[in-house]
Amino acid sequence: MSDTGVNAETETRGAPFGRFHVRLALILGAVLFVDGYDLFNAAYVAPYIRKEWGLSDPQIGVMLSLGIFGLAIGALLQAPIVNRFGLRKATAAGVLVLGAASFLLATTAHDFVTFCLFRVLLGISLGMLSPLAFVYVNQWAPAQRANLFATIAFTLPFSLGGIAAGLAGLAIAPQFGWRGLYMLAALLALPIGLLCLFTLPESASRLIRLDRLDDLRRQLAALRPERSAIYAAATSFTESADVATDRPRFGQLLRPPFRRRTIGIWTASALSLLCLHGLSGWLPSILISQGAAISSAFGYGVLLMSMQIVGGGAFGWASDIFGRPRVMAMGFIGGAAALLGLSQLVGTSFTFVAVAAAGFFIFGTQAVMNNFTAMSYPPSLRSTGTGAAVAFSRIGGVAGPLVIGWAQGAYGEIWFTLAILAAAQIAASFIIAGFARARPVPQEQTA
Repeated sequence: MSDTGVNAETETRGAPFGRFHVRLALILGAVLFVDGYDLFNAAYVAPYIRKEWGLSDPQIGVMLSLGIFGLAIGALLQAPIVNRFGLRKATAAGVLVLGAASFLLATTAHDFVTFCLFRVLLGISLGMLSPLAFVYVNQWAPAQRANLFATIAFTLPFSLGGIAAGLAGLAIAPQFGWRGLYMLAALLALPIGLLCLFTLPESASRLIRLDRLDDLRRQLAALRPERSAIYAAATSFTESADVATDRPRFGQLLRPPFRRRTIGIWTASALSLLCLHGLSGWLPSILISQGAAISSAFGYGVLLMSMQIVGGGAFGWASDIFGRPRVMAMGFIGGAAALLGLSQLVGTSFTFVAVAAAGFFIFGTQAVMNNFTAMSYPPSLRSTGTGAAVAFSRIGGVAGPLVIGWAQGAYGEIWFTLAILAAAQIAASFIIAGFARARPVPQEQTA
């Protein structure tokens, strides 16, 4: 009898959109909701702890940046954890650690130092979850609408989490204080973590490597029930030429054919996150310093997060038509223009328009960058490549709040602060524009 083989990657990429995708999107959406909530709620905590503990602008910058520093650690840790325990368990663990860190912040953080320590722990869990979600979404996204599906599946719940952080700042913080914001995250994380542990699928590459072919058959049958008989009869499964035998190595990212692409992605991502975390973390505090009421400043923060949904969807749709690099390059230019406009319009009736434009371009472009990073590497290197890119890009994320804290403390001029962010967006545009002319990186050949 001849060997009957099935290529798992071909099956997943060629599957029509169905119930499997809906269920996966809902589970990952819950993860990304709490991830976005806990990542962005620091912007609404900052004005309260500044007043409670008498903190300066540089101290607020340190507090915001330490959380992003934790993200970098988590992004680096997730790849070896996935290689050791699998994608499903790593994701569940990340959510549960997020809940524990949020609980500690709500109950035991009574000074600046302990708050910062627990923010680092929270950041580590958040740093694990984003790249794990990238890998999940890109492994199971329907091929015909991969860009749009991946962007919406990730961006929508993540953005809703960021919006919820602002709404919680408006509704919960005045009555229960900033600790109530973290307690809400702790209460959400436990059931979501358990849901991940018992319902998420495992990566095909791991199941093949561990010879857990019956588990793989069940997953593929759930994805494509009409082909379940083919999977039951299959005597071998592959995903790519080397997935089943080779473990990914970090050094591969810095060797041809990946080196140039890796360095470009790292640099552009760092510049993008410098702007994203700098603006999202500081916007409410900056507006309050310009005379806005807390409710008004928090409302603009919600607007910024809301435009992430619109921008992510629009940029994902455009990427399917024009290609990711071209769309990202134009998006970065749009982000720079929006930031420069905001610097001149704060305090006017056009502040609303400027904040909306900044959210649309900055967050929309970053949503495509996330997907572009994951799809820039073959399946066997995808988790390592994505994790390394997320970790390196956090250098920019850490620098953003620090730079704004320094600029606000030293000069107190909003035009100077936002001009720094605009310059970073322009530099990222030039880097990404080079990818539009570059040859695509060769993917692994399937058997």
